[in-house]
Parts: sequence; C-alpha cells; structure tokens
Amino acid sequence: MPDSQNIRVCQVLHGIVGGGSEQVVLNYCSRMRDIHFDLLYQYEPNPQILERFNEAGINCIRIPDKVHHPLKHLWMMYKIFRQGKYDVVHCHLDWFLNSYVCFIAMLAGIKKRIAHHHQAYSKWNLLCSIMRIPCKLFATHWLACGEAAAINGWGKNAVKKGKVTILPNAIDPERFKFSESARREIRKQYGIKDDDFVIGHVGRFYPQKNHNFLIDVFSEVHKQKPNAKLLLLGDGPLQEKIREKTEILGIAESVIFAGLQKEPAPFYSAMDVFAFPSLWEGLPLTLVEAQYSGLPCVVSENVTKEITISEYYVPIKVFCLKIWAKTLENKFTTNRMFTVNSSNFDISRTFGHLKKIYEE
Repeated sequence: MPDSQNIRVCQVLHGIVGGGSEQVVLNYCSRMRDIHFDLLYQYEPNPQILERFNEAGINCIRIPDKVHHPLKHLWMMYKIFRQGKYDVVHCHLDWFLNSYVCFIAMLAGIKKRIAHHHQAYSKWNLLCSIMRIPCKLFATHWLACGEAAAINGWGKNAVKKGKVTILPNAIDPERFKFSESARREIRKQYGIKDDDFVIGHVGRFYPQKNHNFLIDVFSEVHKQKPNAKLLLLGDGPLQEKIREKTEILGIAESVIFAGLQKEPAPFYSAMDVFAFPSLWEGLPLTLVEAQYSGLPCVVSENVTKEITISEYYVPIKVFCLKIWAKTLENKFTTNRMFTVNSSNFDISRTFGHLKKIYEE
C-alpha cells in the first residue's frame, strides 16, 4: 500500500458550475488533504465554486472543451495524464462518457482508472446497455452513487456479483442543521415575511430538473396561498425562459431567483418545504442536504427511494399539478429538529471507503 502523501489523483468533470457531482468531489477530496488532487474541467467556471475548490487545495486545470475542440481536448487530456504521473484517474462524466476518459488514461499508462456513475436514466435502457460496454472495458474500478445508478450504469448482473462499489453522495451533516438565525437572516435579505410560506428548490436550470413543471405547481399553490414564495437556487441555460414564464403567469414577484450560492446551507433553513420534481436522477445531493436540514421533501418518484432518510420524505408517482400543489401545502411543519434515520450520507463515515480505493 503506497504512502497516501505520495498518491496523485486526477479528477475529471465536465465543468465547475455548481452541479451535484462537483459538490460530491469537493466533499470527498477536502477530507483527504494528504493526497494530491488535480481536477480537469472544460467549460467557463463559476468563480464562487472554483474558489471553493482552490480553498480545498485542489489544483483545477481547464482544458479545451470536447464539443468545439475535440482533437485539442483529447490531446491535452492525454498530455496532462502523461505528465502528471497520476496513480489514479477518477472521472465523473454523465451519459457514459467516462469510457473515453478511461481509454485516454489507459493509453497514458495510468493503472487505476475509476468510472463513477452519478445518474439513473429512467429511459433509454437499450442505449444504456450498449454504452456501458466500453466503460467496463477501460475502467478498472466501477463506482456509482447508489443502487439505482449502479444498475443503470453497470447492469444488474455486475451489481449482483459485487463488481460495483456504491459510494453515497455524502455531506457534513453539521453544516446543514436547521438554524433559526440563518432563517431570519436569509428571509430578511430577500424580503420574505415571517408568515410567508416558502417552497424551496436547489438545482441547475436544465430539462432534467423540470423547472417548467415546478413553476406550474407553484402557480397552483399561489392561487390558494397568496403569501406563498418560491425560492430557487442555481443557474443554467433555462433560467431566463423560466423567469419569463413567471411573468406570463403573473407570479414573478413571488418567485425568488437566488442564483448559484457558494454556501447554500443557510437557505434550507429559510424554506418551509422542498420540492424536487426531477425527470431522472442518480442520488441527488440536494435531497440529502434538505433532509438533514429537517425539511419536508415532496419528490418525483423518478428519484430513487434509497435517499429516503427522514419521515418527511414524500414521493409522488404522477406529474399532476393539483396533487403536487396540495401535497406541498399540506406538508408544512414547524418541527425542524428531528433525527435523520441514517448515517450512510455522513461524509465523516464514508470518505474512508474512497481513500482506501486510492491507496490499495
């Protein structure tokens, strides 16, 4: 077993823009300060999120993106892998794109190549079964954030035979405990009254997160509760379209676009209920954070039940506006100090499993 101080790991992400997989990488790597981490990314980073990686001692390297500069992208990746003398390449790309990263790492002579699957696509089963083949060929270690993502990414047989390591999307629970002072501060900052009913959501403005449906649901809630507010954290390419929709529906003054936050934890305390109508997910980190904050969570049934760690987790089977609206209205609670029924998502208990893989 090599000395962890001599281990060099290269993480590979699409970008540093506030996505869940980025936060997972940050949560785990920041616990392993004795290991050297580089991180490759492609797109214009969010300065606040990039700062968090730098503060954690992770050396972030931007390379040409694969869409506009495919040859430069591949060559730069290969060159960095060769020159970096890495013991491990650990990639987190979606849509099975981990395969080409592992292939480049193999050509560069890197012996330990980890492909980490973070999604559980609810459709395209045949396509998934085909696209996982090169991942299996070029990756030496098969990881997933949960059982649903493991089956989707690697297949039922691989999971059944124990070939897949499940590494939960874990957090520091202490950071997300409910805080009355944080609740008052955030509400004051955004002009939210004490008796306003706040529905919260954290997620990038991408089709997967289903903001379009969420706005329709909130419009229904607002008809019954004029004091309702919708607090949205995140950014993304669909944000302006969603903003325009709130104007059309006449609810713009009740919808707060708080943007991407370097420190989202206090915002959970300001919410009364958490809505999560995603079309597909792996094991969403934001739901772990929301439950540790004591928030009732109303969630699409497309999200795996593995993430149910509190009594206030409510899955809904259908995308029916009135059902969602009524459920959100009925799930308000003043009890935010309950105990989470699991330690599976506590980073202090889980980071050692990944460190062991790096060191072995």
